[in-house]
Amino acid sequence: MARYKHSDIENGQGVFLTVNLKSQLLPGTFEHMLDDLIDRKIDISVFDGNYRNDETGCKAIPPAVLIKLIIYGYSKGIKSSRKLMVLGMENIIAKALTGEMEPHWTTISDFISANSEKFQEIFVKVLAYCSETGLVGGQTFAIDGLRLPSNASIDLSGTEEELAKKLEMYRKMAEKHVAKHRKLDEQGQEDKEAERHYQERQKYLNRQVEKISNFLEKMEKRHGTREMEIKSNVTDNESAMIKSSKGFLQGYTGIAVADKQNQIIVNAEAIGSGYEGRHLPSILDNTLKNMSEAAVKTPDGSKLTALMDANYFSEENLRACQERGIEAIIPDFQYRNRLGGKKHYETCDFQYNEEGNYYLCPNGKCLEHKKTTGLRGLEWKTYRASFKDCRTCHLNTKCIKTKKDISKIGRGRKLMISETNEPDSLSIGMRKKLATEEYQNQYAYRLQIVEPVFANIAYCKGLDRFTLRSGKKVNGQWKLFCIVHNLGKCLKGYNKSRGYTL
Repeated sequence: MARYKHSDIENGQGVFLTVNLKSQLLPGTFEHMLDDLIDRKIDISVFDGNYRNDETGCKAIPPAVLIKLIIYGYSKGIKSSRKLMVLGMENIIAKALTGEMEPHWTTISDFISANSEKFQEIFVKVLAYCSETGLVGGQTFAIDGLRLPSNASIDLSGTEEELAKKLEMYRKMAEKHVAKHRKLDEQGQEDKEAERHYQERQKYLNRQVEKISNFLEKMEKRHGTREMEIKSNVTDNESAMIKSSKGFLQGYTGIAVADKQNQIIVNAEAIGSGYEGRHLPSILDNTLKNMSEAAVKTPDGSKLTALMDANYFSEENLRACQERGIEAIIPDFQYRNRLGGKKHYETCDFQYNEEGNYYLCPNGKCLEHKKTTGLRGLEWKTYRASFKDCRTCHLNTKCIKTKKDISKIGRGRKLMISETNEPDSLSIGMRKKLATEEYQNQYAYRLQIVEPVFANIAYCKGLDRFTLRSGKKVNGQWKLFCIVHNLGKCLKGYNKSRGYTL
């Protein structure tokens, strides 16, 4: 009978292997590019100022090690500092990137939290590399926001009055809980498991009472654009309650300015608001600054063009773009209805007579000036047609938006005129531009420029929530998310320049 060798593995015997860590970073992979760029191309000396251990103190984990581990972990959808620590301990690729150093989760967490502003410099240097490799067109950009939840409880949001009611509710719950425990204790029905549950529950209720109480003592009311009080949040008051496609969330809006050519993000900012439109002037300034620092150039003879959705539509934003030499293409909220053929007569369809201070409707009837009021920080002039003219007009179904019979309304067509819809305003000019096929075709690119960016970050990479608190820290983390996206876009060009294939 033949004799065969037996493997010791079947007996559970361990094996010692010689592993060359650097050989685990295969040419052509994201981690190989990351290791090479951080070590040789992207200067990260900006972090050196954090350390004061030149002569005394323990040696520190190099910033390059932390940056590599964080970016590699983020590219795999790992956001937690504790999970990043485990990744560095157990994953052979992560070990190769860190040189077998194993940063503690507190070191990783402190590094991310303390360097929010410095991540901006790294973002610009990555953008400069993208520009060097020809990935940035520098001519057309799309601007939009991705709404993500943050490390803040939506249950602890509310106005001052609402939070005071929640505080009273938690106090009553705590009192009832103590009374129930005493009653069970007197009856001799308490056991160890019930005692443990009671203590945990009571700690939670006391913690909530203390947290809300301390917040209310120092609370300053927040006001929105209409001077109405908006909800504050006890855990992170710089975050906002934001309406998303899946309901309300407590978090931030991550703004991305994406280049048309390869969807490279040229500016990234996180804001604690669901209405990103009022932040556009600062977004434009920071975008131009990043482009200048990263040496991103607009092609000769071309004008910088920015595509945005209706959330950014306002006279102020159009003026901000004009002042910065940027051609904005921003539709108003009725743009889609006009494209679908559901057109009603708008302000631009009425002719203004400056001498008589009245408007003429498409049927030649007069709309007289009635009053001037202030609303949302603007001066609004009200013009109204007579009910008699509108009731007998054959165009009234295209002019007055109502499901009721015009005869039952009892009033004629009204126009509300401010600087946003005066005949010579930029807003009216934008509506006229978007009525042409040329501008409609340009605007059609917006979705395919910026939406895939958000899909890659939130869905493909799994970076679908912020783990930090406060606007400054969240802003830094959003820049890290966008750095991961940009580096992923660099991979194909990097491999081609070095002749790598997988």
